[in-house]
Amino acid sequence: MRGTFYGVGVGPGDPDLVTLKAIKVLKRAEVVLFPSTGRGKESIALAIAKDYIPEGCTLSPVFLPMTRDKEKLEKAWDHVSLEIAEHLDQGRNTVFLTVGDPMLYSTYIYLFSRIKTAGYSVQTVPGVPSFCAAASAAGLPLGEGDEKIAIIPWNAGESLSAESLDPFSCAVFLKVSSDLTGVLQLIREGGFFRKGILVSRCGHDNEHIETDLSALEERNVDYFSLILARKEES
Repeated sequence: MRGTFYGVGVGPGDPDLVTLKAIKVLKRAEVVLFPSTGRGKESIALAIAKDYIPEGCTLSPVFLPMTRDKEKLEKAWDHVSLEIAEHLDQGRNTVFLTVGDPMLYSTYIYLFSRIKTAGYSVQTVPGVPSFCAAASAAGLPLGEGDEKIAIIPWNAGESLSAESLDPFSCAVFLKVSSDLTGVLQLIREGGFFRKGILVSRCGHDNEHIETDLSALEERNVDYFSLILARKEES
């Protein structure tokens, strides 16, 4: 009998934010795959989940190239999918860990589509998204009443105009470390600057919350940083 493939979101960093369902799945996992840079650094996803993984479970790092080259990424996803399929064919329930939520800008999405298309049983366990945890940590409501919220990964946001933010009362900017200057410029032009907050390493021991965006204009920020911003009252 084939095993089941699980995509498990473990939240942004605090192990206490891992859901009960995720813990149940992890406790009966036979194989756990986790993203790794291969640079000697501990996987963030594994660090969050490790206390819930049973002894004897096979731990397998997944090395994915840090590139936007679609061909290289496709080959990497295909390779990992074959590894997962081998475990499933042996009847082993296999988990892929992901920080935050598996269905939000996650590598899991590419594995999910391949494994599901191949006819295997797949289940996705949601996790707390980083921007939701960050909003709670910062005390900043994301949406009230019928307000609209924009969620923008900055790699896709570089071509946005300030006018494109007009329909939104709140904007969430992800991956801001890649071009902090550009993000801050858009936030300022769109009228969100004075009510913007940067959160780095949300849920980790070294979590940092910056409520004065002007203090960031000459600084680099951590890779795991995002900005939450509400529109200024006119």
